[in-house]
Amino acid sequence: MQWGQIKSLLILSFFVLDIYLFAQFLEKKEQADIGVLEHQSSTVEEQLEAESITFNDLPEEEYEETFISVEQQHFKEDELKRNKQKKRQDSYIFNSNMIASNMKKPQEVTVDKPEKLIDEIQDIVYYPEEYEFWNWNKEHNVLIFFQNKMDRPIYYNQHGIIIAFLNEKNEVTSYVQTMLGETESLAEKRKLIEPLTAIEKIYEEGKLQTGDDITKVNIGFHTRVPIESGVQVFAPTWKVNVNEDKEYFVNAIEGFIFSTHEEEFLDELMESIVDKSNVTKKSDDALKDIEKDIKKRIQQ
Repeated sequence: MQWGQIKSLLILSFFVLDIYLFAQFLEKKEQADIGVLEHQSSTVEEQLEAESITFNDLPEEEYEETFISVEQQHFKEDELKRNKQKKRQDSYIFNSNMIASNMKKPQEVTVDKPEKLIDEIQDIVYYPEEYEFWNWNKEHNVLIFFQNKMDRPIYYNQHGIIIAFLNEKNEVTSYVQTMLGETESLAEKRKLIEPLTAIEKIYEEGKLQTGDDITKVNIGFHTRVPIESGVQVFAPTWKVNVNEDKEYFVNAIEGFIFSTHEEEFLDELMESIVDKSNVTKKSDDALKDIEKDIKKRIQQ
């Protein structure tokens, strides 16, 4: 056999061998990638189990949502007259977007039965169907009601909230109320991250400790940058409740996490109310009583 033929045969053999080895490499890489994916999909649950971190049944529905923009609701005096409440009270409007109301007689409510509270304030506040009960903050002794949009709560926003102030008998003596208006979707709907992914992000940030119990995961709305007036943009947000006393929020589109401290939020809200009452031209004694009560709570 001529050397040229031998050389061609060797080249062809090596070429076939290279193809075979490359095919074997791709097959092994594919198997390895599948293994990694399978490992990653189970890592979160395995890590939580190893840390004795438990969670209840998570929402199974695949949510598709988008950012929404919401305008601030502006109140008018004739609006309050048309919606005159059954319980007697003196109501005032600040900056056209906040109602402050002082009860002429303290109203009894069942603070230890949240399921009854929303019904009990029907005759007290304006547009009660827009809100849901959130929490009884015992530090300030106030009831917090968040406004709903698209059947979901707007978390910790000064412009869609009711704060009912209680006396030492846990009766409502006064309240302040703000409300968000028209809602508009800003983009096409996108698939939201799953609740387990939200828990994973909180875990990766070191927010979960050994033995923690994730008691509830719910979907609502939150804004990254609250603004004083005008249109606000809200993102779908997972609220993750840990040990029934800590709350973490995970943006369900962008995936970043944050927490809101209720005490700080209430302090800022009440200071804002006092500031607005200081610039109003009204000097009614009932209004002064509300301002005096709020200042006392801030100091305490």
